[in-house]
Amino acid sequence: MTRIRWILYGISLCALCAYIVVSQYREKPLAYVVDKNTTETTPFGGDFALINADGKSFALKDVRGKFVVLYFGYTFCPDICPLGLSNISKALASLERDRDQFVPIFITVDPKRDTTELLKLYASNFDPAFVMLTGTDKAIDAVKSQYRVYAKSVAHGNAYLVDHSTYVYLLDQNGAFIKHIPHDMTPVEMKRVFVELLAKKSKEAK
Repeated sequence: MTRIRWILYGISLCALCAYIVVSQYREKPLAYVVDKNTTETTPFGGDFALINADGKSFALKDVRGKFVVLYFGYTFCPDICPLGLSNISKALASLERDRDQFVPIFITVDPKRDTTELLKLYASNFDPAFVMLTGTDKAIDAVKSQYRVYAKSVAHGNAYLVDHSTYVYLLDQNGAFIKHIPHDMTPVEMKRVFVELLAKKSKEAK
């Protein structure tokens, strides 16, 4: 009987752990992301100035003329961020000659741990054009507020994880918000979205 109880206890513990993981990384309600046609008076998105992996100042306006693929996350993220950044990287690589029309940007939601050195190391796993950004808590909080990004530290053993929204934001050549897409969209599907943006740009230019 004791053995059966231990087995049932183990099953219950595994189920609880699975629930915690899933609930921690489930996507946040769209209340955190506002469509560009929103009637809210507070502007969505906008320019920002942070610090890149080389320790230099970087502003969104520095990449005017390019589409921006923007993602918020952190380097200690166990699976969601690596998946999102990998999908973005693969989708951009598949664009080939149109690749230079897009600039991927990663903004940490964990500036306390994500130093410029760590961001540079982390960037080596993804598209080499990724602009990795950090900054002071105040600066990061300001950008999170601009883009309605949810991020909250969650205790995990002797350290912590950061529960955060996982949308990929697409900005036009003037830095204005176009739309958001899920981080787990396949590279093939993501490429299709990028191609549609290029086609629309080409059509508007005629």
